[in-house]
Amino acid sequence: MSTIPIRMLNEVQYCERLFYIMHVQGLFEDSVDTIEGTAQHRRAEMRLRKGEIAPEELWGNAPFSLHLGDEQLGIVGKLDTVSLEDNQWSPVEAKHSSSPDASRSFFVGEYELSGSAWPNDQIQLCAQGMLLRSNGYRSDYGFLYYRGNKRKVKIEFTEELVKATQACIDRAKIIEKSGIPGPLQDSNKCFRCSMNYVCLPDETNYLLGTSTNIRKIVPDRSDGGVLYVMEHGARLGKSGESLTISYKDGRVDDIPIKDLVHVTLMGNVQCSTQLLHFLMACGVSISYLSSHGKLVAVTTPPVSKNIGVRKNQFIKFQHPEIALKLARWIVQAKIANQRTLIRRNGNVQKTVLHEMKELQKKAEIVESLDSLRGIEGRAGRLYMQSFPTMLKKLEYEEKLIMNGRNRRPPKDPVNALLSLGYTLLARDVYATCVNVGLDPLFGFYHSMEPGRPSLALDIMEPFRPLIVDSVVLRVLNTGEVQREDFYWGPDSCQLKKNGRKAFFAAYERRMQEMLTHPSFGYKISYRRTLELETRMVARYLDGELPEYRPLITR
Repeated sequence: MSTIPIRMLNEVQYCERLFYIMHVQGLFEDSVDTIEGTAQHRRAEMRLRKGEIAPEELWGNAPFSLHLGDEQLGIVGKLDTVSLEDNQWSPVEAKHSSSPDASRSFFVGEYELSGSAWPNDQIQLCAQGMLLRSNGYRSDYGFLYYRGNKRKVKIEFTEELVKATQACIDRAKIIEKSGIPGPLQDSNKCFRCSMNYVCLPDETNYLLGTSTNIRKIVPDRSDGGVLYVMEHGARLGKSGESLTISYKDGRVDDIPIKDLVHVTLMGNVQCSTQLLHFLMACGVSISYLSSHGKLVAVTTPPVSKNIGVRKNQFIKFQHPEIALKLARWIVQAKIANQRTLIRRNGNVQKTVLHEMKELQKKAEIVESLDSLRGIEGRAGRLYMQSFPTMLKKLEYEEKLIMNGRNRRPPKDPVNALLSLGYTLLARDVYATCVNVGLDPLFGFYHSMEPGRPSLALDIMEPFRPLIVDSVVLRVLNTGEVQREDFYWGPDSCQLKKNGRKAFFAAYERRMQEMLTHPSFGYKISYRRTLELETRMVARYLDGELPEYRPLITR
């Protein structure tokens, strides 16, 4: 059993589910509070007050932060600041929030704690004192500094507080060995939690049937955007906390890395090692596309998160009944979304809509993956035959703008845009799978081949018509992409530079567009929806949700 970081004891007391997500699953996402808290920490380290000295000043060549652990206690931790007076070692912990008003005591189980500081903060501080004691240093009290109301609170390490802290450590060890705790019910704690979009408390309770109250807790959009660099000979580097782009003609662009969620490099574009390291540390993935739009590689941080869900993934996806059940839901949702798109935008015969409806029903009860692929193939042919009816201008001079579905290479403008769009969507789902902790290469429906992101392809199936096909229709029908934007040869068709720029911009606009989630009722962007869907797959694999039903638009 691993040792418990003392900072995680704060989460155990605050929310056991939060502790499990962060400590056991290894997931973390910054919020406004955590980012500001980290910044305040850095600023404070630059101006330590007199009497509060760093370990390096006490022990010469010791590191700036004091790291201690104790196997018997089963905890390990980092002490940012220690105050030393008369051989008394007092840990000092700064908090971004304000302190309570001390009007009443707090109770942690049967133990009564001071009302001058939040109980989870007291437990975290006391654990630091217990580590100091176990390593031979006298520590009878510590200090909590609340930046919100600029109040410094002295916390005595009383017998009650030590017992409450030990009980918290014991509880953490139990949670560590058990499954994920259930979400809180209608708790105000969820609103300021940096992990609310990972936890999904109200959504989980709704799907489990334990609550019908879905509050607007999670952010509807991602904070960052996607950077595309495709100018031949461009070089990416790092300056401070910004990404720099140096062009061959001497121009230089500067982009704050905090504003990015992903970087796409297309063709002959270079990226420095320093920038690569920093992007990985910030959780910003990088994709590499050939000059013709083929996905060559995706660079992500080490797959260190949520090993438990990958274990379940490898076991359950190899179970024929589970794989078939998931594949049925995926194909059924894909056909439903294809049918909705052509019903809304095309001039299609009722017999086609009727047959697609029947194929959707058959997909839910089919008995084998091979039969399911046959159903999907028939629905796909009907859909692609109807696709031209959604285009306002079918012909560019003497050539057809679309002649069925073709690829490798695409032979007309529509197929060139579809292929490029599906590449971008696969890239986004691939990065999302890694962020959630899933292996994007190990799927349940697409056959597994070396290098093929089977799970990413599985999850993206229902979103092909909702995201990519919609973007293709929009750029062609509005004239954002025109005939002169293509290299159009006898055997292949590719986008030129200006066409790619216009298509990338349209794709990102679509990813930021809002839709009303059919199950939860709130508005959320398509990019957020991809992450939501992927997390639901993980919750199904963990056994928390009884099924995974992909999104079907109304």
